[in-house]
Amino acid sequence: MLKLATDRLYLRPPQMDDAAAIAAALSRYEVAKDMAHVPHPYSLEDAQAWLERQPKVLPPYGQKFAIFTHEDQFCGMTGFTEREELPSLGYYMHPDFWGQGLMTEANWALIKWLFNGPGAAKITSGVFDYNIASLKVQQKLGFQTVGQSQVQSLAQNKEFAHIDTELTKDAFENAAPTLATLRKNT
Repeated sequence: MLKLATDRLYLRPPQMDDAAAIAAALSRYEVAKDMAHVPHPYSLEDAQAWLERQPKVLPPYGQKFAIFTHEDQFCGMTGFTEREELPSLGYYMHPDFWGQGLMTEANWALIKWLFNGPGAAKITSGVFDYNIASLKVQQKLGFQTVGQSQVQSLAQNKEFAHIDTELTKDAFENAAPTLATLRKNT
């Protein structure tokens, strides 16, 4: 099984056994409201259905990872969807783990893994314009703002301004933040 690791975390593809933890995180309104495609309320059945829909053979940029502490505590999810033939980064974290730099650390490992493989030269992402914490995660990793759009939040049933971002392989390698550097800025 594919597994990525950092000093404090490990990442692996989600499994059906993760459904309860996924539902516990996404059932929290403060998490769901910041995501485009997550309804609120979010149930165990929603998590199970999402896990069942995950392809057994992933498209080139379709890899998803559950994030765990080394003590096996589920923290959240990160991963890619393919948009316009580019990997697009999306992520969330359970509020119990906010403010510790864990999402930056997890995404650093994921981006490093992707850029060390063949093919990917750029990653897209973005955040609702009010989600400053998520934007800071991206900025620490070297993402640059490339535009603005309007995106629907299912949980809020409303469109919001969305800051569109991207990270090139060259920019990531030139900035190449280390985990030690990222922790200093947490």
